[in-house]
Amino acid sequence: MTSFYPASSLDLGQPVGRIVDVDGRAVHVVEMGAGAPTVWLENGWLATCLGWQPFQEMLAAHTRVCAYDRAGIGFSDPAGSQRCAQNEANEFADLLDALGETAPIILLAWSGGGPVAQVFAADYPERVAGLILMDAIPPTYDLWASRTYPERYPRERDAQLEQVRAFAEGAAAGTLREDDIADWLTPEVRAVYGDRYTRQLLRNPNFWWTYSSQYQSVIASGAQVNAKGSLGDLPLTILIADDFEMGAEPYHRQLGRMWRELQVAQAQLSSRSRVIRAPAGHAIFREQPQAVIDAVLDMIAAHADDIHRAPDAEPERISR
Repeated sequence: MTSFYPASSLDLGQPVGRIVDVDGRAVHVVEMGAGAPTVWLENGWLATCLGWQPFQEMLAAHTRVCAYDRAGIGFSDPAGSQRCAQNEANEFADLLDALGETAPIILLAWSGGGPVAQVFAADYPERVAGLILMDAIPPTYDLWASRTYPERYPRERDAQLEQVRAFAEGAAAGTLREDDIADWLTPEVRAVYGDRYTRQLLRNPNFWWTYSSQYQSVIASGAQVNAKGSLGDLPLTILIADDFEMGAEPYHRQLGRMWRELQVAQAQLSSRSRVIRAPAGHAIFREQPQAVIDAVLDMIAAHADDIHRAPDAEPERISR
């Protein structure tokens, strides 16, 4: 049985940022720096604001940067709805409204945050100055993998979901131990998040229930992204982690190849897109932070050029 808990009722330590009330639900937001446009950081699955900190501090030397925990993650309260891209994009819009954020933003979305950012950019084009997809999950990836490897990929997904549900029940009962989730705490994960993250995984059942819903919704989320169609001339940068590998077997190597190829295909969504391949693993912002910062600064410069050119546009002629 799925049981959610207010984040404040769990022993998670002190929030890094501030808690914002969004229609009665607590949302954790970390703000740094000053300047415009503001860059909003969209987490991957099971990711929190904790992972962005060193990178966010570096980027905040150039502009205002905000990170937040999506519903059910970190210090943010859970939401009862399905954790699909559309619902999470709607909740992000509600957060911006609660904060009074009206100016166009740049969205930097990592991994499982990609579909959320894509849906938001399609639904609210006037609120988005640019979109950067950083090794983000392609919308058709899981559908392709399920159809290409029908005997293996769905079985592995179901096994992981069963394990995640057990973790959620253990966290709720207070019986989940670090050894139980050792396979999840890879050296890369530990390097990105540190010990506070481990504590949250062990004590926050919302984490696991939310991840379970996101994973079960991944094909639906992909369909939601595809239904939006073109992003027009929105500045779009696709950052691909060229060194990200999913395993040593031919099966895993093929999954990795398609992960990258399907990302490249995303460039067709905008007439102002570019693809950057970084010599890094999945967490590009940790291994090659300057490459990500440069991509953001290029987009900020492009936005400034757009603003500068706008007054030069030919005025509308009114028939008399």
